[in-house]
Amino acid sequence: MLELESTAFKQSSGINAEYGCNGLLYGIPDYLINKLQKVQNSCVRYIFGSNTVSKWDRISPFLKQAHFLPIQRRIEYKIALTTFKCLNNMAPSYVSNLIKPKAPSLKDLRGDEDYFLLSVPPVPHLKQTERSFSYCAPTVWNSLPYKLRTLTDIRVFKSVLKTHLFKKAYEQ
Repeated sequence: MLELESTAFKQSSGINAEYGCNGLLYGIPDYLINKLQKVQNSCVRYIFGSNTVSKWDRISPFLKQAHFLPIQRRIEYKIALTTFKCLNNMAPSYVSNLIKPKAPSLKDLRGDEDYFLLSVPPVPHLKQTERSFSYCAPTVWNSLPYKLRTLTDIRVFKSVLKTHLFKKAYEQ
């Protein structure tokens, strides 16, 4: 029953929106993230029922039990997944053309350079520019562990990425 209701929540809330939507949410002010988080929390309270979760209970254990990423981590998940699709030729070219691999440094003569990093554009002058896919995708991608950035199978990538973000969210 929990799986059915959580699947219905994910589909009805528009969380599965494809390319670009999560770039709009990346970098929005915390007070707006908090509003979205309250919606997710309400959905979790509905899924578990008012007998299980009271209005004053901490919601994090229930989010964890339902395997929901908090909104901020969910945004990072979708951006990282879209970036993975771009790098593995699974996304439209108009999206893939927005990101560029980081050029190898001529100064660094070591053989252990990380070739799985993306080039982050110069620091934007406008706050809104930080929310563009060409800026947020490399930022999110480069923050992932090396082991995660080197995966090539999308199913494995999704699983390891969600586990990574899940640990980051709930094991602070």
